[in-house]
Amino acid sequence: MELKHLNTYLTVARHMSFTRAAQELDYVQSSVTAHIKALETDLGVPLFERLGRRVTFTDAGRELLPHAQQLIHQAERARDAVQGIGADPRTLRGTLRIAAPESLCAHLLPPVLRALMDQFPLLRVTFGPADRNSLLTSLGDGTLDAGFLLEERLTAPMATAELLARQELTLITHPAHPLLKRSSVHTADLAHETLLLIEAGCAQRDVMERELHQAAIQPATMEFVSIEALKRCAAAGLGIALLPQAAVSGELIRGEVAALPWSTKPVLGIHYLIHKDRRPTTVLTTLADLARRHWNPTP
Repeated sequence: MELKHLNTYLTVARHMSFTRAAQELDYVQSSVTAHIKALETDLGVPLFERLGRRVTFTDAGRELLPHAQQLIHQAERARDAVQGIGADPRTLRGTLRIAAPESLCAHLLPPVLRALMDQFPLLRVTFGPADRNSLLTSLGDGTLDAGFLLEERLTAPMATAELLARQELTLITHPAHPLLKRSSVHTADLAHETLLLIEAGCAQRDVMERELHQAAIQPATMEFVSIEALKRCAAAGLGIALLPQAAVSGELIRGEVAALPWSTKPVLGIHYLIHKDRRPTTVLTTLADLARRHWNPTP
């Protein structure tokens, strides 16, 4: 079995799509098909089957998954161990796979990744949004190299986590909302409001649900999977939302939404995670250093 074939197999398995795997790997689709066929020939069993437009595992394909993840993980550790310490970062190649909550992906990570690419111009970076559970699962099975999470407290036995910065949560609403006339708003004051909630699995949702429970109130709610949609609905006067400060700073400056003077002032930590068995390579260490500097600027 060739490692590149295993890597292609894992990419197809992640997307359950030959087309999307080819896009991620920057291959033509025929190359993805050829890699899978070669791996199936080596193993003597089919790994995927097509049901109409859908791709699914065979029993053998499902059984191979944890073994392939382990083999690729060990190969990457070996590569990391032997790549030259002190080598010119401008010649370093490879792929760095990162995930983070949507608010970090959209508002805090882009300048950090831009700075990383400036230092490692041949490095290929893939990143995208992920909730807590999917990020930790992907980190654990080796399909992610590093992740960032916004959490009050973090428990991740399979990861090494570092607190890089802190992010305040802001309660936002339409600029003409009557509660803005108060000098202080308590959670109990939200009893007759409509709350706009992000989907379960995000720390700000956990914070809000805890505060509502402690205040013994059950206001009307609307649930969203997109922070951008949630912000637009808050700006349109459909309700009140709790979001990280970085995610709403632009809207606050432009006056599209306003911050309520909430007496509760929750703060989340931005945590940087890598697998506990992964060697902290130059790229991974540099990523953490850049994030720390960008998110904690010197006065």
